[in-house]
Amino acid sequence: MPDPKHDGEQTAARTKPAPVPARPDAEPAPVAEPATTVDNGDQHEPYPGPDFFHGGRYSPAFAAAGARLTAEGHNPHGKRLGPDWTNAHRAAWASFQQSLRPKGAGDVSGIPDETAWDRLKVPRVTPLLKES
Repeated sequence: MPDPKHDGEQTAARTKPAPVPARPDAEPAPVAEPATTVDNGDQHEPYPGPDFFHGGRYSPAFAAAGARLTAEGHNPHGKRLGPDWTNAHRAAWASFQQSLRPKGAGDVSGIPDETAWDRLKVPRVTPLLKES
């Protein structure tokens, strides 16, 4: 029920937001230059060496490499390549190495060498060591 003391115009005038005072044109804020990404090796997992790859070894680097191998289409058995080194990892690495070295020219054993590891670009999962 409308309030008899107030007509519709007065009520509308009280509920309208107050106009914003015009501001003088300010200079636009300077645009920051986009940061350039420098590949200093910190974004990819360093090659741990051939002795690192053996049964019974657990490492999050295996899971990260497994995800990359799967993304590249080198998981022949379709199994999840988790953090435990398995024969499925070895088969996936062998498939990847064969794609890098056609006709078996070079190491296609399934144990990654430094060249294969670097070409796969395994994302870093281990913490960076602080220099003292």
